Amino acid sequence: MPEKLTSSESEISADKIRDWLKRHPDFLLENPDLLTILTPPFRPSSGDRVVDFQQVMLEKLQQQIAELKDFHGSLIDATRNNMSTQQQVHDAALALMEAEGLTELSHTLVSDWPQMLAVDVIAVCFEKGHDKQIPALPEARPLKKGQVDKLLGREDACLLRGDVEVLEDIFGPATELIKAEALIRIPATDHYPEGLLAFGSRDPNMFTPGQGTELLRFLEGVFGLYLQRWMKQEASTS
Repeated sequence: MPEKLTSSESEISADKIRDWLKRHPDFLLENPDLLTILTPPFRPSSGDRVVDFQQVMLEKLQQQIAELKDFHGSLIDATRNNMSTQQQVHDAALALMEAEGLTELSHTLVSDWPQMLAVDVIAVCFEKGHDKQIPALPEARPLKKGQVDKLLGREDACLLRGDVEVLEDIFGPATELIKAEALIRIPATDHYPEGLLAFGSRDPNMFTPGQGTELLRFLEGVFGLYLQRWMKQEASTS
């Protein structure tokens, strides 16, 4: 550890600093942040083609340290944003679990989730024309048979698009407002046909290809689980 200045050295002069640094040559190694604010010495070249490599290397080191600080700051911000998003998703899932019956389940999905998840519209759609009927959800929208595969492809579970024109079949009266969408496949079960859980935002950059879809698929899974549970319960009591 470098020794501290004594009380007799309280009046610091350039000579005292120079002497102290001579006695502690590792000081800058232990305090690299000082390199970002110190002005490096400049040695004039003896000719047009002579480069002061020490000057160049020190300036490069200062730039790298500054970039590293910016990266750390961005990483911290991204981590905080991710934690905030996870908390929103958990709150939305818990709200769905508290719903009592299909009507309340549907209301929570399309009325409460948009505010909780910071999107403008959430819609739930099911294909018509199958053996299974569309669930008795007040807000459920019908889609043409085969439209889910047409939108997502046969294998994909999600589609994220920004700065696009969305379908009125999915978003209804809010179609003109929506500029970005996330479409998550609702797999067909013994209780209902294939469908879509759709998130819409007026922000064209809200959903873009390449974003993670794990949390969106988790929300669809929770919704499907409780949709089947309430459909079974209501079928058993009818």
